[in-house]
Amino acid sequence: MDVVQPNGDGGDDDSDVVEIESTVSRRRKKKAKLEQKKDTDFSPDSEVEIVEVKPSSSRHRPVRGHSRLLHGTEGISGQLDSLLAWYDTVKASRKMPWRKDFDPSLDDDARAQRAYEVWVSEIMLQQTQVATVIPYFNAWLERFPTIRDLAAVEDIEEVNRMWKGLGYYRRASLLLKGAKKVVDDFKGRIPANAVVLEKEVPGVGRYTAGAVCSIAYNVAAPAVDGNVFRLFSRLLAIHAPLKGKGAQDMIWNAASTLVSQSDRPGDLNQAFIELGSTGCTAYRLSKEFGNTASGDIEDICTLCEPFSENGTAVTRFPMKVAKKPPRKEASVVVVLHVTEGSQKWVLMSKRPSQGLLAGLWEFPTVDLKDGPSLSTQMEACRTLMKTLVPSVDRSECSPTSHGSVLHLFSHIRKTYHVISVDLPSETRVKTTGKNFKWVEFDEVSSMNVGKGYEKVWAMVQD
Repeated sequence: MDVVQPNGDGGDDDSDVVEIESTVSRRRKKKAKLEQKKDTDFSPDSEVEIVEVKPSSSRHRPVRGHSRLLHGTEGISGQLDSLLAWYDTVKASRKMPWRKDFDPSLDDDARAQRAYEVWVSEIMLQQTQVATVIPYFNAWLERFPTIRDLAAVEDIEEVNRMWKGLGYYRRASLLLKGAKKVVDDFKGRIPANAVVLEKEVPGVGRYTAGAVCSIAYNVAAPAVDGNVFRLFSRLLAIHAPLKGKGAQDMIWNAASTLVSQSDRPGDLNQAFIELGSTGCTAYRLSKEFGNTASGDIEDICTLCEPFSENGTAVTRFPMKVAKKPPRKEASVVVVLHVTEGSQKWVLMSKRPSQGLLAGLWEFPTVDLKDGPSLSTQMEACRTLMKTLVPSVDRSECSPTSHGSVLHLFSHIRKTYHVISVDLPSETRVKTTGKNFKWVEFDEVSSMNVGKGYEKVWAMVQD
């Protein structure tokens, strides 16, 4: 994925002064003690000097002495041909319709079309499994076969309809914005320069830019997603938070170096992704991390942090870090409905074009603090009714509480408290407010709504 959040935990800031106990007497004492010391992070047969690194600030932590050369790409470079040979044997196994061999005979328009297909697949694959994406990808290209067909869409509803069920709808709106940008500013051809693509096209980050340019145009641009970060943390033996700037820079630089050495950069990027997602076997690491340590004090790595004493060498990578728990949010969802003869209608509202669930439909909703009481929920319902249906005598209405339903977003733990209200039939023509419309009961399931509101609708119907 393309989100990179440096947090400075790597301790690789050159402005900090790292004091190293390197006097001859201390080194001799440490070597003498080594013969009597068994350390599970080092092979008992290796004569390795333990170098103590004293931090000059709380941001630095003591690390075991190893050279920065340990994190080089030399050992991996010699394996690239073997990796590509392996990839050639497995690339068709998962039957991904967007995975095709690079064809140097294609003209500029054909390559641009290939770039469009790769771009669509990469956006769909964000936070979504391959098996789920395949039918959506095929349906998308049937409806929007070229980038110009997509850019011609005027109503985001049409795009959201094709995206329904994939989740993370913001991806769909960014695809539409990106297509319009490419058609307007680049004559309908996705840029072959990864830097330009990332900078100019909405929704394209560093990973997506590298993937599209390397796969469609055979440009030597790295493409590092979550799978590749995990793989490279093992190949390069990086024991530091992967979201830290030091680890991020090291892995991106390594990937850039390696793809520049290949005449098949797109295939190489895909080979790394395939290995990271299906195998992630670390062939470069020795059984014990300490076997590759170096006694050259000037080369001491200040990025890596100490190991836990548990586990084997490979499973120590990537470094385990505590995940930030999702924040808790609560909303009151009010399902206002009317009955006119044999027909039933429900009021729905369209979300803003930016932000969470952008452009999707929902039932009128009020956000509250987590864990609101039932009386607070009912008060929120009455306030909402006063705004949307001011002509209704609220004292004659009897709101019904249906309980609550939990829905998990990637960063939010959302609780929807569901209330329904049966309104007088004449209410349907007296509703106020922008982006609201009455929808027949039978049509609600076909509306573009988030999965959380699908749960709400199911609860009301029970």
